[in-house]
Amino acid sequence: MILEKLKSLETESIGRGIPIIGSGKGRFLYEKVLEAKPKKVLELGTANGYSGIILGYLGAKLTTIDVDARIQEEAKENYKKFGVKAKIINGDAVEEIKKLGGKFDIIFIDFIKSKYIYALEDAIRLCRKNGYIIADNITFPGCQDYRREVINDARLETEIIDIEDGLASSRKL
Repeated sequence: MILEKLKSLETESIGRGIPIIGSGKGRFLYEKVLEAKPKKVLELGTANGYSGIILGYLGAKLTTIDVDARIQEEAKENYKKFGVKAKIINGDAVEEIKKLGGKFDIIFIDFIKSKYIYALEDAIRLCRKNGYIIADNITFPGCQDYRREVINDARLETEIIDIEDGLASSRKL
Protein backbone atom coordinates (compact mmCIF):
# COMPACT_ATOMS: atom_id res chain seq x y z
CA MET A 1 0.00 0.00 0.00
CA ILE A 2 1.15 3.55 -0.75
CA LEU A 3 1.15 4.59 2.93
CA GLU A 4 3.92 2.10 3.68
CA LYS A 5 5.97 3.55 0.84
CA LEU A 6 5.34 7.06 2.20
CA LYS A 7 6.51 6.23 5.74
CA SER A 8 9.99 7.76 5.34
CA LEU A 9 8.52 10.93 3.79
CA GLU A 10 6.06 11.14 6.69
CA THR A 11 8.85 10.77 9.28
CA GLU A 12 11.02 13.36 7.51
CA SER A 13 8.11 15.80 7.16
CA ILE A 14 7.20 15.57 10.84
CA GLY A 15 10.85 16.05 11.81
CA ARG A 16 11.09 19.18 9.68
CA GLY A 17 7.75 20.61 10.84
CA ILE A 18 6.13 20.32 7.41
CA PRO A 19 2.35 20.10 7.89
CA ILE A 20 1.12 16.88 6.27
CA ILE A 21 -2.01 14.79 6.87
CA GLY A 22 -0.04 11.79 8.15
CA SER A 23 -0.88 8.12 7.87
CA GLY A 24 -4.13 8.17 9.90
CA LYS A 25 -5.94 10.63 7.67
CA GLY A 26 -3.86 9.41 4.74
CA ARG A 27 -5.52 5.99 5.08
CA PHE A 28 -8.98 7.63 4.90
CA LEU A 29 -7.93 9.63 1.84
CA TYR A 30 -6.49 6.54 0.14
CA GLU A 31 -9.70 4.58 0.81
CA LYS A 32 -11.70 7.43 -0.73
CA VAL A 33 -9.42 7.29 -3.79
CA LEU A 34 -10.00 3.53 -4.07
CA GLU A 35 -13.76 4.08 -3.80
CA ALA A 36 -14.05 7.05 -6.19
CA LYS A 37 -11.43 5.93 -8.76
CA PRO A 38 -10.73 9.56 -9.69
CA LYS A 39 -9.41 10.64 -13.07
CA LYS A 40 -8.82 14.26 -12.00
CA VAL A 41 -8.07 15.58 -8.52
CA LEU A 42 -7.53 19.09 -7.20
CA GLU A 43 -5.55 19.90 -4.09
CA LEU A 44 -5.53 23.28 -2.36
CA GLY A 45 -2.31 23.30 -0.34
CA THR A 46 0.61 21.33 -1.78
CA ALA A 47 3.18 21.26 1.04
CA ASN A 48 5.84 18.68 0.08
CA GLY A 49 3.43 16.50 -1.89
CA TYR A 50 2.52 13.87 0.71
CA SER A 51 -1.27 14.06 0.26
CA GLY A 52 -0.91 14.74 -3.47
CA ILE A 53 0.94 11.45 -3.85
CA ILE A 54 -1.94 9.63 -2.16
CA LEU A 55 -4.44 11.40 -4.42
CA GLY A 56 -2.52 10.77 -7.65
CA TYR A 57 -0.73 7.49 -6.99
CA LEU A 58 -3.26 5.33 -8.84
CA GLY A 59 -3.05 7.44 -11.99
CA ALA A 60 -5.34 10.43 -11.45
CA LYS A 61 -4.16 13.73 -12.93
CA LEU A 62 -3.37 16.00 -9.99
CA THR A 63 -3.68 19.78 -10.04
CA THR A 64 -2.23 21.33 -6.89
CA ILE A 65 -2.06 24.95 -5.72
CA ASP A 66 0.18 26.54 -3.07
CA VAL A 67 1.77 29.94 -2.38
CA ASP A 68 5.15 28.48 -1.37
CA ALA A 69 7.24 27.91 -4.51
CA ARG A 70 10.15 26.47 -2.51
CA ILE A 71 8.11 23.66 -0.96
CA GLN A 72 6.46 23.03 -4.34
CA GLU A 73 9.90 22.19 -5.73
CA GLU A 74 10.17 19.47 -3.09
CA ALA A 75 6.69 18.28 -3.99
CA LYS A 76 7.69 18.12 -7.66
CA GLU A 77 10.62 15.83 -6.79
CA ASN A 78 8.43 13.67 -4.57
CA TYR A 79 5.77 13.35 -7.30
CA LYS A 80 8.48 12.26 -9.71
CA LYS A 81 9.72 9.56 -7.28
CA PHE A 82 6.20 8.14 -6.98
CA GLY A 83 5.17 8.52 -10.63
CA VAL A 84 2.44 11.08 -9.95
CA LYS A 85 1.46 13.36 -12.84
CA ALA A 86 0.92 16.83 -11.43
CA LYS A 87 0.18 20.31 -12.65
CA ILE A 88 1.64 22.59 -9.97
CA ILE A 89 0.22 26.11 -9.70
CA ASN A 90 1.99 28.70 -7.57
CA GLY A 91 -0.41 31.22 -6.08
CA ASP A 92 -3.14 31.89 -3.57
CA ALA A 93 -5.60 28.98 -3.66
CA VAL A 94 -8.66 31.22 -3.23
CA GLU A 95 -7.65 33.26 -6.30
CA GLU A 96 -6.26 30.45 -8.45
CA ILE A 97 -9.27 28.13 -8.02
CA LYS A 98 -11.44 30.83 -9.64
CA LYS A 99 -9.40 30.46 -12.85
CA LEU A 100 -9.93 26.71 -13.17
CA GLY A 101 -12.51 24.99 -15.33
CA GLY A 102 -13.56 21.43 -15.95
CA LYS A 103 -14.66 18.95 -13.33
CA PHE A 104 -12.71 17.15 -10.63
CA ASP A 105 -13.59 13.85 -9.00
CA ILE A 106 -11.95 14.70 -5.66
CA ILE A 107 -11.01 18.10 -4.28
CA PHE A 108 -8.80 18.09 -1.19
CA ILE A 109 -8.59 21.29 0.86
CA ASP A 110 -5.66 21.74 3.24
CA PHE A 111 -4.28 25.28 3.26
CA ILE A 112 -4.92 28.37 5.44
CA LYS A 113 -7.86 27.23 7.57
CA SER A 114 -9.67 30.58 7.72
CA LYS A 115 -9.69 30.69 3.90
CA TYR A 116 -11.46 27.35 3.35
CA ILE A 117 -14.84 29.10 3.32
CA TYR A 118 -13.70 31.43 0.50
CA ALA A 119 -12.75 28.49 -1.73
CA LEU A 120 -15.91 26.48 -1.07
CA GLU A 121 -18.19 27.90 -3.77
CA ASP A 122 -15.56 27.33 -6.46
CA ALA A 123 -14.87 23.84 -5.10
CA ILE A 124 -18.57 23.02 -5.45
CA ARG A 125 -18.56 24.46 -8.98
CA LEU A 126 -15.56 22.33 -9.98
CA CYS A 127 -16.63 19.10 -8.29
CA ARG A 128 -18.48 16.61 -10.48
CA LYS A 129 -21.79 15.15 -9.34
CA ASN A 130 -21.09 12.40 -6.75
CA GLY A 131 -17.52 13.68 -6.44
CA TYR A 132 -15.95 14.55 -3.10
CA ILE A 133 -14.73 17.71 -1.44
CA ILE A 134 -12.58 16.71 1.52
CA ALA A 135 -11.23 19.28 3.99
CA ASP A 136 -8.51 18.64 6.57
CA ASN A 137 -8.19 20.03 10.12
CA ILE A 138 -11.94 20.63 10.31
CA THR A 139 -11.98 21.01 14.11
CA PHE A 140 -9.58 23.98 14.00
CA PRO A 141 -11.20 27.29 15.08
CA GLY A 142 -10.56 28.86 11.64
CA CYS A 143 -12.73 26.18 9.99
CA GLN A 144 -15.96 26.88 11.90
CA ASP A 145 -17.68 28.77 9.05
CA TYR A 146 -16.61 26.17 6.50
CA ARG A 147 -17.79 23.29 8.69
CA ARG A 148 -21.18 24.94 9.31
CA GLU A 149 -21.60 25.70 5.60
CA VAL A 150 -20.82 22.19 4.29
CA ILE A 151 -23.11 20.61 6.88
CA ASN A 152 -26.01 22.90 5.93
CA ASP A 153 -25.51 23.19 2.13
CA ALA A 154 -28.27 21.24 0.35
CA ARG A 155 -25.93 20.53 -2.59
CA LEU A 156 -23.67 18.46 -0.35
CA GLU A 157 -23.94 15.38 1.83
CA THR A 158 -21.30 15.88 4.52
CA GLU A 159 -19.78 13.55 7.07
CA ILE A 160 -17.37 14.74 9.76
CA ILE A 161 -14.62 12.15 10.16
CA ASP A 162 -13.20 11.91 13.68
CA ILE A 163 -9.56 11.17 12.92
CA GLU A 164 -7.05 13.33 14.80
CA ASP A 165 -8.12 16.97 14.16
CA GLY A 166 -10.87 15.88 11.80
CA LEU A 167 -11.85 15.78 8.16
CA ALA A 168 -15.04 16.89 6.45
CA SER A 169 -15.97 14.60 3.57
CA SER A 170 -18.67 16.15 1.40
CA ARG A 171 -20.24 14.33 -1.55
CA LYS A 172 -21.72 16.63 -4.18
CA LEU A 173 -25.33 15.67 -4.85
